[in-house]
Amino acid sequence: MIDLEDARRRFLAAAADSDADSMQQAMQDASRARRDRPKKPLPLLTPPATPVRFRVRVDLVDSKPPIWRRLSLPSNLALDRLHDVLQTAFGWTNSHLHQFTLTDDPHGEETVGILTPFDVEEGDVGVLESELRLDQFLASTGDTLRYTYDFGDNWEHTVTLEAVEAVEAVEAAEPPKAGAPTDATVRCLAGRRLGPPEDIGGMHSYEQVLAAALNPRDPAYSDLIETIAYHDLFSVTDDIDLDAINRGLDRLAGADAALAWLRASRGGAGSPIADLIARVGEEAQRYLAGFVASARLMEPLEIDEAAAESATLVIRTFLRHVGDGLQLSKAGFLQPAAVIALMAELDPDKKAYGKANREANTRPLLDLRQTVTELGLVRKRNGMLLPTKLGLAVRESPLALWRHIASRLPVERQEQASDAALLLLLLVAAGEVGSFIALGKSLDLVSAVAGMQLEGNGRYGNGSAVYKPRHTREALEWAASGTLADPRPFRVQMYAPSRLDSIGAQTLARAALTPGR
Repeated sequence: MIDLEDARRRFLAAAADSDADSMQQAMQDASRARRDRPKKPLPLLTPPATPVRFRVRVDLVDSKPPIWRRLSLPSNLALDRLHDVLQTAFGWTNSHLHQFTLTDDPHGEETVGILTPFDVEEGDVGVLESELRLDQFLASTGDTLRYTYDFGDNWEHTVTLEAVEAVEAVEAAEPPKAGAPTDATVRCLAGRRLGPPEDIGGMHSYEQVLAAALNPRDPAYSDLIETIAYHDLFSVTDDIDLDAINRGLDRLAGADAALAWLRASRGGAGSPIADLIARVGEEAQRYLAGFVASARLMEPLEIDEAAAESATLVIRTFLRHVGDGLQLSKAGFLQPAAVIALMAELDPDKKAYGKANREANTRPLLDLRQTVTELGLVRKRNGMLLPTKLGLAVRESPLALWRHIASRLPVERQEQASDAALLLLLLVAAGEVGSFIALGKSLDLVSAVAGMQLEGNGRYGNGSAVYKPRHTREALEWAASGTLADPRPFRVQMYAPSRLDSIGAQTLARAALTPGR
Protein backbone atom coordinates (compact mmCIF):
# COMPACT_ATOMS: atom_id res chain seq x y z
CA MET A 1 0.00 0.00 0.00
CA ILE A 2 1.28 3.49 -0.84
CA ASP A 3 2.15 5.65 2.16
CA LEU A 4 -0.06 8.76 1.97
CA GLU A 5 2.41 11.05 3.79
CA ASP A 6 5.25 9.94 1.55
CA ALA A 7 3.12 10.62 -1.52
CA ARG A 8 2.30 14.07 -0.17
CA ARG A 9 6.00 14.88 0.35
CA ARG A 10 6.86 13.71 -3.15
CA PHE A 11 4.05 15.82 -4.61
CA LEU A 12 5.24 18.96 -2.82
CA ALA A 13 8.86 18.31 -3.82
CA ALA A 14 7.87 17.76 -7.45
CA ALA A 15 5.83 20.94 -7.43
CA ALA A 16 8.79 22.89 -6.03
CA ASP A 17 11.14 21.47 -8.71
CA SER A 18 8.53 22.05 -11.47
CA ASP A 19 9.42 18.66 -12.97
CA ALA A 20 6.35 17.66 -15.02
CA ASP A 21 7.00 13.90 -14.99
CA SER A 22 7.67 13.86 -11.27
CA MET A 23 4.60 15.94 -10.58
CA GLN A 24 2.38 13.64 -12.64
CA GLN A 25 3.77 10.56 -10.89
CA ALA A 26 3.24 12.20 -7.50
CA MET A 27 -0.33 13.12 -8.35
CA GLN A 28 -1.04 9.54 -9.47
CA ASP A 29 0.48 8.17 -6.27
CA ALA A 30 -1.59 10.54 -4.16
CA SER A 31 -4.73 9.57 -6.04
CA ARG A 32 -4.03 5.85 -5.57
CA ALA A 33 -3.29 6.44 -1.92
CA ARG A 34 -6.64 8.11 -1.36
CA ARG A 35 -8.40 5.36 -3.28
CA ASP A 36 -6.66 2.44 -1.61
CA ARG A 37 -6.63 3.53 2.00
CA PRO A 38 -9.23 1.85 4.26
CA LYS A 39 -12.56 3.65 4.22
CA LYS A 40 -14.83 4.30 7.14
CA PRO A 41 -18.27 2.72 7.43
CA LEU A 42 -21.23 4.89 6.48
CA PRO A 43 -22.17 7.13 9.45
CA LEU A 44 -25.70 5.73 9.69
CA LEU A 45 -28.18 7.23 12.12
CA THR A 46 -30.43 5.14 14.34
CA PRO A 47 -33.89 5.45 12.79
CA PRO A 48 -36.92 6.17 15.00
CA ALA A 49 -38.74 3.16 16.44
CA THR A 50 -41.92 4.38 14.76
CA PRO A 51 -41.52 5.80 11.25
CA VAL A 52 -42.45 9.45 10.83
CA ARG A 53 -43.11 11.58 7.79
CA PHE A 54 -40.42 13.75 6.31
CA ARG A 55 -40.95 16.89 4.34
CA VAL A 56 -37.93 17.35 2.12
CA ARG A 57 -36.93 19.85 -0.50
CA VAL A 58 -34.94 18.54 -3.44
CA ASP A 59 -32.94 21.08 -5.47
CA LEU A 60 -31.28 20.52 -8.81
CA VAL A 61 -27.81 21.92 -8.18
CA ASP A 62 -26.75 24.99 -10.22
CA SER A 63 -30.23 25.61 -11.66
CA LYS A 64 -31.11 29.29 -11.84
CA PRO A 65 -33.90 30.04 -11.06
CA PRO A 66 -33.88 26.91 -8.90
CA ILE A 67 -35.58 23.76 -10.14
CA TRP A 68 -36.90 22.15 -6.97
CA ARG A 69 -39.54 19.82 -5.54
CA ARG A 70 -41.03 19.62 -2.06
CA LEU A 71 -41.95 16.05 -1.15
CA SER A 72 -43.86 14.46 1.72
CA LEU A 73 -42.72 10.89 2.24
CA PRO A 74 -42.30 8.20 4.90
CA SER A 75 -39.02 8.39 6.80
CA ASN A 76 -38.36 4.68 6.34
CA LEU A 77 -38.40 4.88 2.55
CA ALA A 78 -35.62 2.71 1.11
CA LEU A 79 -33.10 4.59 -1.02
CA ASP A 80 -33.79 2.49 -4.12
CA ARG A 81 -37.42 3.63 -3.89
CA LEU A 82 -36.32 7.19 -3.20
CA HIS A 83 -34.45 6.92 -6.50
CA ASP A 84 -37.75 6.02 -8.22
CA VAL A 85 -39.47 8.95 -6.49
CA LEU A 86 -36.83 11.44 -7.61
CA GLN A 87 -36.96 10.13 -11.17
CA THR A 88 -40.70 10.73 -11.21
CA ALA A 89 -40.58 14.10 -9.48
CA PHE A 90 -38.12 15.57 -11.99
CA GLY A 91 -39.36 13.77 -15.10
CA TRP A 92 -36.30 11.58 -15.64
CA THR A 93 -36.69 8.25 -17.47
CA ASN A 94 -34.20 6.11 -15.53
CA SER A 95 -32.09 5.78 -18.66
CA HIS A 96 -28.72 6.29 -16.94
CA LEU A 97 -26.80 5.30 -13.83
CA HIS A 98 -27.31 7.07 -10.51
CA GLN A 99 -25.69 7.29 -7.07
CA PHE A 100 -26.50 8.51 -3.57
CA THR A 101 -23.58 10.06 -1.68
CA LEU A 102 -22.98 11.88 1.56
CA THR A 103 -23.05 15.64 1.09
CA ASP A 104 -19.71 16.11 2.85
CA ASP A 105 -18.07 13.21 1.01
CA PRO A 106 -19.52 13.43 -2.52
CA HIS A 107 -16.74 11.39 -4.14
CA GLY A 108 -16.67 8.63 -1.54
CA GLU A 109 -13.08 9.27 -0.50
CA GLU A 110 -13.69 8.88 3.23
CA THR A 111 -16.52 6.35 3.54
CA VAL A 112 -17.69 3.22 1.75
CA GLY A 113 -20.26 3.75 -0.98
CA ILE A 114 -24.03 3.59 -1.21
CA LEU A 115 -24.26 1.01 -3.96
CA THR A 116 -26.58 0.24 -6.82
CA PRO A 117 -26.71 -3.32 -8.21
CA PHE A 118 -24.44 -2.11 -11.03
CA ASP A 119 -21.85 -0.97 -8.48
CA VAL A 120 -21.92 -4.41 -6.87
CA GLU A 121 -21.28 -6.04 -10.25
CA GLU A 122 -18.32 -3.69 -10.69
CA GLY A 123 -16.86 -4.88 -7.38
CA ASP A 124 -17.33 -1.64 -5.43
CA VAL A 125 -17.37 -1.78 -1.64
CA GLY A 126 -20.27 -0.47 0.39
CA VAL A 127 -23.94 -1.05 1.24
CA LEU A 128 -26.74 -1.63 -1.26
CA GLU A 129 -29.13 1.31 -1.50
CA SER A 130 -32.08 -1.09 -1.19
CA GLU A 131 -30.85 -1.98 2.34
CA LEU A 132 -30.65 1.64 3.50
CA ARG A 133 -33.42 3.96 4.68
CA LEU A 134 -33.75 7.68 4.30
CA ASP A 135 -33.98 8.16 8.07
CA GLN A 136 -30.53 6.61 8.44
CA PHE A 137 -29.16 9.78 6.81
CA LEU A 138 -31.65 12.51 7.71
CA ALA A 139 -32.96 13.24 11.20
CA SER A 140 -32.81 16.96 11.95
CA THR A 141 -33.96 19.97 9.98
CA GLY A 142 -31.24 20.94 7.54
CA ASP A 143 -29.71 17.47 7.16
CA THR A 144 -28.87 16.70 3.54
CA LEU A 145 -28.16 13.82 1.17
CA ARG A 146 -26.86 14.04 -2.38
CA TYR A 147 -28.28 12.19 -5.41
CA THR A 148 -26.54 12.22 -8.79
CA TYR A 149 -28.18 11.01 -11.98
CA ASP A 150 -26.48 10.49 -15.37
CA PHE A 151 -22.74 10.80 -14.88
CA GLY A 152 -22.43 12.36 -18.35
CA ASP A 153 -24.87 15.26 -17.92
CA ASN A 154 -24.15 15.06 -14.16
CA TRP A 155 -27.53 16.08 -12.71
CA GLU A 156 -26.82 16.64 -9.02
CA HIS A 157 -29.72 16.87 -6.56
CA THR A 158 -29.55 17.95 -2.93
CA VAL A 159 -32.18 16.41 -0.64
CA THR A 160 -32.72 18.65 2.39
CA LEU A 161 -34.90 17.76 5.38
CA GLU A 162 -37.30 20.64 6.06
CA ALA A 163 -39.63 19.18 8.69
CA VAL A 164 -40.49 16.01 10.61
CA GLU A 165 -44.11 15.14 11.30
CA ALA A 166 -45.54 12.24 13.26
CA VAL A 167 -47.61 9.85 11.16
CA GLU A 168 -50.50 10.10 13.62
CA ALA A 169 -50.72 13.85 13.08
CA VAL A 170 -51.13 13.37 9.36
CA GLU A 171 -53.69 10.62 9.67
CA ALA A 172 -55.73 12.47 12.29
CA ALA A 173 -56.33 15.52 10.09
CA GLU A 174 -60.08 15.96 9.53
CA PRO A 175 -61.43 16.06 6.96
CA PRO A 176 -58.57 14.61 4.88
CA LYS A 177 -57.91 16.39 1.63
CA ALA A 178 -58.21 14.42 -1.59
CA GLY A 179 -54.91 12.67 -2.21
CA ALA A 180 -53.52 13.66 1.21
CA PRO A 181 -50.52 11.54 2.24
CA THR A 182 -50.88 8.58 4.54
CA ASP A 183 -48.04 6.75 6.22
CA ALA A 184 -47.23 4.88 3.01
CA THR A 185 -47.76 7.44 0.26
CA VAL A 186 -45.42 9.94 -1.33
CA ARG A 187 -46.68 13.32 -2.46
CA CYS A 188 -45.14 16.24 -4.31
CA LEU A 189 -46.46 19.27 -2.43
CA ALA A 190 -44.85 22.08 -4.40
CA GLY A 191 -42.02 22.92 -6.73
CA ARG A 192 -40.80 25.17 -9.46
CA ARG A 193 -39.94 24.76 -13.11
CA LEU A 194 -40.05 21.86 -15.51
CA GLY A 195 -37.42 19.16 -15.17
CA PRO A 196 -34.76 19.15 -17.93
CA PRO A 197 -34.94 16.61 -20.76
CA GLU A 198 -32.57 13.67 -20.87
CA ASP A 199 -29.24 13.88 -22.71
CA ILE A 200 -29.25 17.64 -23.24
CA GLY A 201 -25.70 18.09 -21.95
CA GLY A 202 -26.12 19.19 -18.35
CA MET A 203 -27.46 22.25 -16.58
CA HIS A 204 -25.54 24.95 -18.44
CA SER A 205 -26.47 23.49 -21.81
CA TYR A 206 -30.11 23.13 -20.78
CA GLU A 207 -30.43 26.72 -19.61
CA GLN A 208 -28.90 27.93 -22.87
CA VAL A 209 -31.20 25.79 -25.05
CA LEU A 210 -34.27 26.63 -22.98
CA ALA A 211 -33.59 30.36 -23.18
CA ALA A 212 -33.44 30.12 -26.96
CA ALA A 213 -36.55 27.93 -27.16
CA LEU A 214 -38.54 30.45 -25.13
CA ASN A 215 -37.27 33.39 -27.19
CA PRO A 216 -36.87 32.86 -30.96
CA ARG A 217 -35.10 36.23 -31.10
CA ASP A 218 -32.27 34.86 -28.98
CA PRO A 219 -28.99 35.19 -30.96
CA ALA A 220 -28.30 31.48 -30.40
CA TYR A 221 -31.73 30.35 -31.66
CA SER A 222 -30.66 29.48 -35.21
CA ASP A 223 -27.64 27.53 -33.98
CA LEU A 224 -29.72 25.59 -31.44
CA ILE A 225 -32.84 24.95 -33.50
CA GLU A 226 -31.96 21.29 -34.17
CA THR A 227 -31.42 20.68 -30.45
CA ILE A 228 -34.68 22.47 -29.65
CA ALA A 229 -36.50 20.27 -32.17
CA TYR A 230 -34.84 17.05 -30.97
CA HIS A 231 -35.92 17.70 -27.40
CA ASP A 232 -39.36 18.96 -28.50
CA LEU A 233 -38.98 22.33 -26.80
CA PHE A 234 -40.71 24.54 -29.38
CA SER A 235 -43.90 24.90 -27.35
CA VAL A 236 -42.41 24.27 -23.90
CA THR A 237 -43.65 26.09 -20.83
CA ASP A 238 -41.17 26.08 -17.97
CA ASP A 239 -43.77 25.23 -15.32
CA ILE A 240 -44.17 22.32 -12.92
CA ASP A 241 -47.13 19.96 -13.42
CA LEU A 242 -47.92 18.82 -9.87
CA ASP A 243 -50.87 16.71 -10.93
CA ALA A 244 -48.81 14.75 -13.46
CA ILE A 245 -46.04 14.20 -10.90
CA ASN A 246 -48.46 12.90 -8.27
CA ARG A 247 -50.13 10.60 -10.78
CA GLY A 248 -46.67 9.21 -11.47
CA LEU A 249 -46.06 8.76 -7.74
CA ASP A 250 -49.38 6.92 -7.47
CA ARG A 251 -48.23 4.58 -10.22
CA LEU A 252 -45.04 3.91 -8.27
CA ALA A 253 -47.02 3.14 -5.14
CA GLY A 254 -49.24 0.60 -6.91
CA ALA A 255 -46.67 -0.98 -9.21
CA ASP A 256 -45.59 -3.94 -7.04
CA ALA A 257 -49.13 -5.12 -6.27
CA ALA A 258 -50.13 -4.68 -9.92
CA LEU A 259 -47.08 -6.62 -11.10
CA ALA A 260 -47.89 -9.53 -8.77
CA TRP A 261 -51.46 -9.50 -10.10
CA LEU A 262 -50.26 -9.46 -13.71
CA ARG A 263 -47.98 -12.44 -13.13
CA ALA A 264 -50.83 -14.38 -11.58
CA SER A 265 -53.18 -13.54 -14.47
CA ARG A 266 -50.96 -14.53 -17.39
CA GLY A 267 -52.43 -16.82 -20.03
CA GLY A 268 -55.92 -18.20 -20.34
CA ALA A 269 -58.55 -15.66 -19.34
CA GLY A 270 -56.00 -13.27 -17.83
CA SER A 271 -55.51 -9.67 -18.83
CA PRO A 272 -54.28 -9.43 -22.44
CA ILE A 273 -51.69 -6.85 -21.35
CA ALA A 274 -49.99 -9.35 -19.01
CA ASP A 275 -48.09 -11.29 -21.70
CA LEU A 276 -46.84 -8.09 -23.35
CA ILE A 277 -45.46 -6.75 -20.07
CA ALA A 278 -43.89 -10.13 -19.21
CA ARG A 279 -41.57 -9.86 -22.23
CA VAL A 280 -39.44 -7.07 -20.77
CA GLY A 281 -37.04 -6.81 -17.83
CA GLU A 282 -37.97 -6.39 -14.18
CA GLU A 283 -37.51 -2.62 -14.07
CA ALA A 284 -39.58 -2.07 -17.23
CA GLN A 285 -42.25 -4.42 -15.89
CA ARG A 286 -42.59 -2.34 -12.73
CA TYR A 287 -42.86 0.84 -14.76
CA LEU A 288 -45.64 -0.54 -16.98
CA ALA A 289 -47.36 -2.18 -14.01
CA GLY A 290 -47.77 1.29 -12.53
CA PHE A 291 -50.20 2.12 -15.35
CA VAL A 292 -52.07 -1.12 -14.64
CA ALA A 293 -52.46 0.05 -11.05
CA SER A 294 -53.78 3.45 -12.16
CA ALA A 295 -56.18 1.73 -14.57
CA ARG A 296 -57.57 -0.30 -11.63
CA LEU A 297 -57.70 -3.46 -13.71
CA MET A 298 -57.74 -5.54 -10.54
CA GLU A 299 -61.08 -4.04 -9.49
CA PRO A 300 -64.57 -5.12 -10.69
CA LEU A 301 -65.96 -3.05 -13.55
CA GLU A 302 -69.63 -2.29 -14.10
CA ILE A 303 -71.45 -0.24 -16.71
CA ASP A 304 -75.13 0.73 -16.79
CA GLU A 305 -77.54 0.68 -19.71
CA ALA A 306 -77.42 4.45 -20.31
CA ALA A 307 -73.62 4.50 -20.50
CA ALA A 308 -73.64 1.50 -22.85
CA GLU A 309 -76.20 3.21 -25.10
CA SER A 310 -74.00 6.28 -25.44
CA ALA A 311 -70.81 4.29 -25.96
CA THR A 312 -72.31 2.10 -28.72
CA LEU A 313 -74.39 4.77 -30.48
CA VAL A 314 -72.15 5.08 -33.55
CA ILE A 315 -71.90 1.33 -34.15
CA ARG A 316 -75.60 0.72 -33.43
CA THR A 317 -76.50 3.44 -35.93
CA PHE A 318 -74.35 1.73 -38.58
CA LEU A 319 -75.89 -1.67 -37.84
CA ARG A 320 -79.39 -0.21 -38.04
CA HIS A 321 -78.68 1.21 -41.50
CA VAL A 322 -77.24 -2.12 -42.63
CA GLY A 323 -80.51 -3.74 -41.56
CA ASP A 324 -80.89 -7.10 -43.25
CA GLY A 325 -78.33 -6.15 -45.89
CA LEU A 326 -77.07 -3.33 -48.13
CA GLN A 327 -76.23 -3.65 -51.80
CA LEU A 328 -72.62 -2.72 -52.53
CA SER A 329 -71.26 -1.11 -55.69
CA LYS A 330 -69.29 -3.15 -58.21
CA ALA A 331 -66.11 -1.81 -56.57
CA GLY A 332 -67.31 -3.11 -53.20
CA PHE A 333 -68.28 0.23 -51.60
CA LEU A 334 -71.53 1.38 -50.08
CA GLN A 335 -73.92 2.96 -52.55
CA PRO A 336 -74.04 6.80 -52.53
CA ALA A 337 -77.60 6.82 -51.16
CA ALA A 338 -76.54 4.70 -48.18
CA VAL A 339 -73.50 6.92 -47.58
CA ILE A 340 -75.61 10.09 -47.62
CA ALA A 341 -78.17 8.59 -45.23
CA LEU A 342 -75.51 7.34 -42.81
CA MET A 343 -73.54 10.57 -42.80
CA ALA A 344 -76.67 12.67 -42.31
CA GLU A 345 -77.16 10.83 -39.01
CA LEU A 346 -73.55 10.24 -37.98
CA ASP A 347 -72.21 13.65 -39.05
CA PRO A 348 -75.12 16.11 -38.81
CA ASP A 349 -72.74 19.09 -38.56
CA LYS A 350 -71.08 18.02 -41.83
CA LYS A 351 -67.57 18.10 -40.41
CA ALA A 352 -66.29 15.30 -42.64
CA TYR A 353 -64.09 16.41 -45.53
CA GLY A 354 -65.79 16.57 -48.94
CA LYS A 355 -69.37 15.94 -50.03
CA ALA A 356 -69.66 12.72 -48.02
CA ASN A 357 -71.60 10.92 -50.75
CA ARG A 358 -69.01 8.32 -51.74
CA GLU A 359 -67.61 5.87 -49.23
CA ALA A 360 -64.18 5.75 -50.87
CA ASN A 361 -63.84 9.51 -50.29
CA THR A 362 -65.38 9.52 -46.80
CA ARG A 363 -62.59 8.18 -44.62
CA PRO A 364 -64.48 8.23 -41.28
CA LEU A 365 -67.26 6.07 -42.69
CA LEU A 366 -64.85 3.74 -44.47
CA ASP A 367 -62.96 3.27 -41.18
CA LEU A 368 -66.24 2.63 -39.37
CA ARG A 369 -67.25 -0.14 -41.78
CA GLN A 370 -63.80 -1.75 -41.57
CA THR A 371 -63.84 -1.65 -37.76
CA VAL A 372 -67.38 -3.06 -37.52
CA THR A 373 -66.31 -5.82 -39.91
CA GLU A 374 -63.22 -6.61 -37.80
CA LEU A 375 -65.46 -6.76 -34.74
CA GLY A 376 -67.38 -9.59 -36.44
CA LEU A 377 -70.65 -7.67 -36.71
CA VAL A 378 -70.98 -7.43 -40.53
CA ARG A 379 -69.53 -9.25 -43.53
CA LYS A 380 -69.48 -9.01 -47.32
CA ARG A 381 -71.12 -11.74 -49.38
CA ASN A 382 -72.29 -11.83 -52.99
CA GLY A 383 -72.09 -8.07 -53.44
CA MET A 384 -73.96 -7.37 -50.21
CA LEU A 385 -72.97 -6.03 -46.79
CA LEU A 386 -74.78 -8.32 -44.36
CA PRO A 387 -75.11 -8.47 -40.58
CA THR A 388 -73.57 -11.55 -38.99
CA LYS A 389 -75.53 -13.71 -36.58
CA LEU A 390 -73.65 -11.99 -33.79
CA GLY A 391 -74.45 -8.56 -35.23
CA LEU A 392 -78.14 -9.43 -35.33
CA ALA A 393 -78.01 -10.73 -31.75
CA VAL A 394 -76.42 -7.65 -30.18
CA ARG A 395 -77.53 -4.66 -32.25
CA GLU A 396 -80.67 -4.10 -30.17
CA SER A 397 -78.88 -4.65 -26.83
CA PRO A 398 -76.43 -1.85 -26.00
CA LEU A 399 -74.99 -3.72 -23.02
CA ALA A 400 -74.41 -6.92 -25.00
CA LEU A 401 -72.88 -4.93 -27.86
CA TRP A 402 -70.62 -2.96 -25.48
CA ARG A 403 -69.37 -6.15 -23.86
CA HIS A 404 -68.71 -7.69 -27.25
CA ILE A 405 -66.72 -4.65 -28.42
CA ALA A 406 -64.65 -4.76 -25.22
CA SER A 407 -63.95 -8.46 -25.76
CA ARG A 408 -62.66 -7.85 -29.31
CA LEU A 409 -60.35 -4.95 -28.58
CA PRO A 410 -57.73 -4.37 -29.77
CA VAL A 411 -59.12 -4.47 -33.30
CA GLU A 412 -55.69 -4.78 -34.92
CA ARG A 413 -54.33 -8.27 -35.51
CA GLN A 414 -50.82 -7.59 -36.87
CA GLU A 415 -48.40 -8.01 -33.94
CA GLN A 416 -46.82 -4.57 -33.82
CA ALA A 417 -50.13 -2.79 -34.34
CA SER A 418 -51.83 -5.04 -31.77
CA ASP A 419 -49.11 -4.38 -29.18
CA ALA A 420 -49.32 -0.63 -29.82
CA ALA A 421 -53.10 -0.88 -29.41
CA LEU A 422 -52.74 -2.69 -26.08
CA LEU A 423 -50.47 0.08 -24.82
CA LEU A 424 -52.94 2.68 -26.10
CA LEU A 425 -55.71 0.92 -24.17
CA LEU A 426 -53.48 0.90 -21.08
CA LEU A 427 -52.81 4.65 -21.25
CA VAL A 428 -56.47 5.46 -21.85
CA ALA A 429 -57.59 3.15 -19.04
CA ALA A 430 -55.07 4.79 -16.70
CA GLY A 431 -56.30 8.27 -17.60
CA GLU A 432 -52.98 9.26 -19.17
CA VAL A 433 -54.14 10.83 -22.43
CA GLY A 434 -54.16 14.63 -22.55
CA SER A 435 -53.98 15.94 -26.10
CA PHE A 436 -53.32 13.82 -29.19
CA ILE A 437 -49.79 15.24 -29.29
CA ALA A 438 -49.24 14.34 -25.62
CA LEU A 439 -50.66 10.85 -26.19
CA GLY A 440 -48.24 10.33 -29.08
CA LYS A 441 -45.30 11.23 -26.83
CA SER A 442 -46.53 8.89 -24.09
CA LEU A 443 -46.96 6.01 -26.53
CA ASP A 444 -43.51 6.72 -27.94
CA LEU A 445 -42.07 6.25 -24.44
CA VAL A 446 -44.12 3.27 -23.18
CA SER A 447 -43.70 1.36 -26.45
CA ALA A 448 -39.93 1.82 -26.15
CA VAL A 449 -40.07 0.60 -22.55
CA ALA A 450 -42.07 -2.39 -23.80
CA GLY A 451 -39.21 -3.24 -26.16
CA MET A 452 -40.94 -2.21 -29.40
CA GLN A 453 -38.94 -0.83 -32.31
CA LEU A 454 -41.13 1.05 -34.78
CA GLU A 455 -40.41 3.36 -37.65
CA GLY A 456 -40.96 7.07 -37.24
CA ASN A 457 -39.30 9.85 -35.35
CA GLY A 458 -40.27 10.46 -31.76
CA ARG A 459 -37.95 11.04 -28.84
CA TYR A 460 -37.55 7.26 -28.39
CA GLY A 461 -37.82 6.26 -32.05
CA ASN A 462 -41.46 5.10 -31.88
CA GLY A 463 -43.23 8.22 -33.07
CA SER A 464 -45.53 6.11 -35.27
CA ALA A 465 -46.92 4.15 -32.32
CA VAL A 466 -49.94 6.44 -31.96
CA TYR A 467 -50.97 5.90 -35.60
CA LYS A 468 -50.72 2.10 -35.76
CA PRO A 469 -53.81 1.27 -33.65
CA ARG A 470 -56.09 3.57 -35.67
CA HIS A 471 -59.19 1.37 -35.52
CA THR A 472 -58.89 0.73 -31.79
CA ARG A 473 -58.37 4.45 -31.21
CA GLU A 474 -61.47 5.28 -33.27
CA ALA A 475 -63.59 2.71 -31.43
CA LEU A 476 -62.61 4.38 -28.16
CA GLU A 477 -63.36 7.84 -29.60
CA TRP A 478 -66.84 6.73 -30.69
CA ALA A 479 -67.45 5.35 -27.21
CA ALA A 480 -66.24 8.63 -25.71
CA SER A 481 -68.32 11.06 -27.74
CA GLY A 482 -71.13 9.13 -29.40
CA THR A 483 -70.17 10.81 -32.70
CA LEU A 484 -68.32 9.57 -35.76
CA ALA A 485 -66.01 12.51 -36.38
CA ASP A 486 -64.41 15.13 -34.17
CA PRO A 487 -66.10 18.42 -35.12
CA ARG A 488 -63.22 20.58 -33.86
CA PRO A 489 -60.62 22.23 -36.13
CA PHE A 490 -57.56 20.09 -36.80
CA ARG A 491 -55.18 22.13 -34.64
CA VAL A 492 -57.60 21.95 -31.73
CA GLN A 493 -57.84 18.17 -32.18
CA MET A 494 -54.05 17.94 -31.96
CA TYR A 495 -53.38 20.20 -28.97
CA ALA A 496 -56.62 20.36 -26.96
CA PRO A 497 -57.76 17.50 -24.69
CA SER A 498 -58.42 14.40 -26.77
CA ARG A 499 -61.84 12.75 -27.02
CA LEU A 500 -60.11 9.76 -25.45
CA ASP A 501 -59.70 11.78 -22.26
CA SER A 502 -63.20 10.86 -21.10
CA ILE A 503 -65.06 8.38 -18.92
CA GLY A 504 -66.62 6.60 -21.92
CA ALA A 505 -63.25 5.80 -23.50
CA GLN A 506 -61.60 5.03 -20.17
CA THR A 507 -64.32 2.57 -19.15
CA LEU A 508 -64.23 0.71 -22.47
CA ALA A 509 -60.42 0.54 -22.36
CA ARG A 510 -60.52 -0.84 -18.81
CA ALA A 511 -63.04 -3.48 -19.88
CA ALA A 512 -60.86 -4.48 -22.85
CA LEU A 513 -57.92 -5.15 -20.51
CA THR A 514 -59.91 -6.83 -17.74
CA PRO A 515 -59.39 -10.60 -17.28
CA GLY A 516 -62.20 -12.73 -18.61
CA ARG A 517 -63.59 -9.79 -20.56
